[in-house]
Amino acid sequence: MNNNLFDQLVLSISERLKASRSTGVNITPELVSKNVIRTLAELKEDAPKVEFNDSDIKALIFNISNVFTITVDEELVILSDTLIQKWFDSSKKDIEWGHWSAYEKMLKKQARSEATIKANEDVINAVLDCSGDPRRQGPWASKGLVMGNVQSGKTQNYIGLINKAIDCGYKTIILLGGHLNDLRQQTQERVDEGVLGRESKHLIDIKKGKTSPIGVGEFGINNVNSGTTTIGDFTKPFADKLGFSLSGSDPVIFTIKKHSGVMKRLHEWIRDHHYLDVKEGKKLDNPLLLIDDEADYATVNTKHHREEITSTNEGVRNLLSLFNKSTYVGYTATPFANIFIDPDENTYSDEDDLFPSDFMIKIPAPNNYLGQKYYFDGSSKAIIPLEANNSLYELKKDSVITKIPKSLRKAVRAFCLVCAIRAIRGDDKAHSSMLVNVSHLKDHQNKLELLIQDYFDELKNAYTAYSGLGMIGVRSNPLLSDLEDTFYEIFKIKENYSDVFKYLVTPFDEIKVSAINQSNGKNDKVLDYSTNRENGLKVIVIGGHKLSRGLTLEGLAISYFTRNSKAYDTLMQMCRWFGYRPNYDDLCRVFMSRESEAWYSFIAEAIEELYSELGIMRDRSFTPRDFGLKVREHPGAMIVTAKNKMGSAVSEVRTQDLWGQILRRFRFKSDINQNSINLKYTKDFLRKLSDDRNGKFFNKVPMMYKDPRTSSLIFSEVGYDDVINFINNINLPEDDVGNKALIHQLKEMSKDNTIPKFKVAIFNQKNIGNTTWEKNIDDQSEIDFINTPYDLLGENINMPKRLLLSNGDTFYKPSVNLGNSDDEKIFLSEEERDRIKSIKNNAVSYDYIASPDRDYPTLIIYFFAVAIDKLEQDKDSYKLGHGKMPTVGFTVAIPRPEHLKGKTQKELKKLVKNTKYSYQLNKIAQRLSINFIEEYTDE
Repeated sequence: MNNNLFDQLVLSISERLKASRSTGVNITPELVSKNVIRTLAELKEDAPKVEFNDSDIKALIFNISNVFTITVDEELVILSDTLIQKWFDSSKKDIEWGHWSAYEKMLKKQARSEATIKANEDVINAVLDCSGDPRRQGPWASKGLVMGNVQSGKTQNYIGLINKAIDCGYKTIILLGGHLNDLRQQTQERVDEGVLGRESKHLIDIKKGKTSPIGVGEFGINNVNSGTTTIGDFTKPFADKLGFSLSGSDPVIFTIKKHSGVMKRLHEWIRDHHYLDVKEGKKLDNPLLLIDDEADYATVNTKHHREEITSTNEGVRNLLSLFNKSTYVGYTATPFANIFIDPDENTYSDEDDLFPSDFMIKIPAPNNYLGQKYYFDGSSKAIIPLEANNSLYELKKDSVITKIPKSLRKAVRAFCLVCAIRAIRGDDKAHSSMLVNVSHLKDHQNKLELLIQDYFDELKNAYTAYSGLGMIGVRSNPLLSDLEDTFYEIFKIKENYSDVFKYLVTPFDEIKVSAINQSNGKNDKVLDYSTNRENGLKVIVIGGHKLSRGLTLEGLAISYFTRNSKAYDTLMQMCRWFGYRPNYDDLCRVFMSRESEAWYSFIAEAIEELYSELGIMRDRSFTPRDFGLKVREHPGAMIVTAKNKMGSAVSEVRTQDLWGQILRRFRFKSDINQNSINLKYTKDFLRKLSDDRNGKFFNKVPMMYKDPRTSSLIFSEVGYDDVINFINNINLPEDDVGNKALIHQLKEMSKDNTIPKFKVAIFNQKNIGNTTWEKNIDDQSEIDFINTPYDLLGENINMPKRLLLSNGDTFYKPSVNLGNSDDEKIFLSEEERDRIKSIKNNAVSYDYIASPDRDYPTLIIYFFAVAIDKLEQDKDSYKLGHGKMPTVGFTVAIPRPEHLKGKTQKELKKLVKNTKYSYQLNKIAQRLSINFIEEYTDE
């Protein structure tokens, strides 16, 4: 069945089911299946020549079911300036939604879920409401930022925004569609399909009526002109040849590369073609919408002095300056650089920079999105650790690659298996990709292409020679024996290997190996998914910078990754494996080092914290500027982005603000004696707290009590000096916020007698439960130990069980948090917990700290049962890290300053100022061993 017929059937059957639902019918998988089979039977009766098979039927049922079952559980978060004029809601009933209607129908035809389309539209409506009303008279300018996870659907969102903006009256659209030709071309293809409704490469033919409609063009004819094509970026002669004007009634869109030269050409053409003079106030009156895709890349002014402006940043400003009415919307998955724009309090203005002063919006992700939570929650089966001595780590310019490591050969085998498994599932004509990202150097990429091709050919030749000998005969070949071992080691699926083996014939025939990089040669390879739409492209892609940002790898299932950076935005943008993986999410695997996994897990948690902060600030009617300042003083701020994007010299004095933060000590020294010392001190500390508080009351409330839901023991009115002494005496590796910053914060808080004292808890896991790994502990006495409550102060403490990694000196886990996600709730009343959960279903500790009742700091002490998974040992055999002894860890949570009672705004500001920890950036960077990287291109 061809793709066009398939899409039409998805649309028609979905609409029929929606009609049934409107009468009260419940849409079940059985009903979907019944409708698919009935529709195909009717189609076959009317058109006997139509052909379809079982795979087509399965795919139709799967896609149509997704229309009704995929949900969006995250909330839409909007942070806006309280002074902007909202207009959209009151005006939308008066607007004809021709372009949006066509786009919405196209999405439905593509089997996008109802919930996703609705959430997408909600974001678009919010962006427009916070942007300038194109009908409003007089000059105005608006700037905002839309944040969404990597590969989560930002392109779909801004294409929808363009359509709605055109309906509302925006006449000129400038879309900065990537910094490389491939990225711009890919974006142009999306514009062709989602905005123009025709292939832009045929623009001249369109004038003669020679083209066929695509995408939105199937649902209506529009009048949108394009100044660019998939063949070429903007040029003055081409624009002149098309003969349109930006002052006319028809909208015009330019999809240009984010390059200063291209932007300069466009600026000059607009200026000269329309006789504009900015200094004289001669500007275009038709409103402009400028969309900056990957807004954190290149756009941010990385010159450290106000009088210096980078050329790309200047190019954006110059384009905006030509219009009396303009809206700038940046889209990014890593917004940190944008928020670092211009940190001085007195420099936020429309003229100064591109800081998103009017609005910041977080796009909610659907429940079928595979992102940082899926891959980096500390227990993901999708991460395959690389060997410690991998030859592809930290390749230098003069490094010579002579062979590929065992793990890369395994990854290639895994990809071949994925293609075969997907064929069994009916996706044999779908795109399938494997990513290899080990170096940004072109020579390394090209060498790997040859080596991977050689190994793939060996596999293919072995399959051709042995596949007819039966499974027993096949196992006599070492290459094919490895293939079978890889299947059982990596995949836990319902398909049988013998069936998968038969289907390998197609991937071995169709898989291509290709290095994708930048060069000046005429034979540059490109990822051309569009021309392989009918049969699907199956490709192993080796690349660097081109594959690290913006470029979408269709059907990406296997990723092999040895690159590393400790800048959040750089590292997160390399996660091309994030995204939507319909019908093969259980097959996706990422091969990476333990160090990279640890950094990704840390970053995933930091991003979640910042997005939680965004929601909390929204609830308190704060502005984007307030959020920007908060991010700059976040404990992880030194590594959120490359140093040249931080708007300040490397020697600048910076500050950390720990208010509303949780500081964790969840890495442990492997030395049993040190843990024994920590344990003894902790017991003495807690025993003294218990003796001092036993039977005593404070304000008629017991000073020692149990949390009724978890039985955690809690002590109130604990002095700051006692907690500081505890932190100083428990010898644990510090995290990226060291003890100096934490103790400075606590000492400053202790000087203010109006701030409540600490509450300290002995955490008690509600249920011991069983883990999947404890059966692999050989010593029965160790198994008994972790399943027996630990006697502490006469209380039975259930120890949380954790399987950690070891680097010899330290026990650790990639996830930042070894506790549960919501442990801070134990300090709140049951009524307050229920109130917070009624507002947010999946409330976490940051939500509980944000409670108005949390005006006090807390210390939670954990007694873990820790087992160790060493890479060099048998993975099926574990032992306890500190023997039959609990491992001590702790967290300190600082309240939000706005919850401190009885203080004026002036007093709060003074307190926050005094508690900030200041340091020289170059010193802190050295302490953290941060690998800041500058922007680069493939060599």
